[in-house]
Amino acid sequence: MKTLLVTIMSIFLFAFSCKDDAKTEQLNGLEGEVAEALDDAGIKAEDFKGNINELLTLEMAAKASGLPASEAETKHSKFSSLESLKYVWGSNRTRKVEVMKGNFMDVPLENVIELSWVKNTTLKQFKHDYHNPTPEEIKNAEAAMEKKMTELERDGKATPEQTNTASGIAKNSISNFKVNEVPNLGDYAVFVDSGIMGVTTRDLKVFYKGLSFTLRVDLSDDMQDNDQKAVTAAKMIIEEKLK
Repeated sequence: MKTLLVTIMSIFLFAFSCKDDAKTEQLNGLEGEVAEALDDAGIKAEDFKGNINELLTLEMAAKASGLPASEAETKHSKFSSLESLKYVWGSNRTRKVEVMKGNFMDVPLENVIELSWVKNTTLKQFKHDYHNPTPEEIKNAEAAMEKKMTELERDGKATPEQTNTASGIAKNSISNFKVNEVPNLGDYAVFVDSGIMGVTTRDLKVFYKGLSFTLRVDLSDDMQDNDQKAVTAAKMIIEEKLK
């Protein structure tokens, strides 16, 4: 079921990103613009590959969070092209998560500042990747998803019950997807809300001189406080490491 859900979600997200062949060609053409942006900016994601802790040090994370550096645990992971760095503090917080329809459980939470998705891109591509989908994009995505589900059922790779469940989860996820611009941060920045199967996330996506990165801050149950600390950490990265 997990594999099926990933497949359906991938189809859905790709479809609302690329409405037609002309737009796909336009996006492919951005590769040249990325190269130009690199030449202009001189900030290369490759320089931080394997050592993104140089972008966000433990001392910087502790300062942004207001928590002691001595009590933090560092977790550095890499899966395929996704490299992630977490600074984690213990907490007594919990969050209700819906494990089955109508059934919830309290899940323990850690206090976390996470840096990930450090990559080169263009402002045009960045805004394309992180925007509120239009009704037309959602319609196209749903059509592409329905087509894929029909193929999976026809090939015997999924049952109608499985595809219906995965479809419902995917549609609920996209209904929770929301993008809000953040003023006066880098060249362009947004908070992106998303959620799937009762788990919600809020990421700060920042673009600065051809480099983009993602910060996820979950230090309290106060969203505004988390947002403020995420912005503080992002400004520190830009001011101390990228300028």
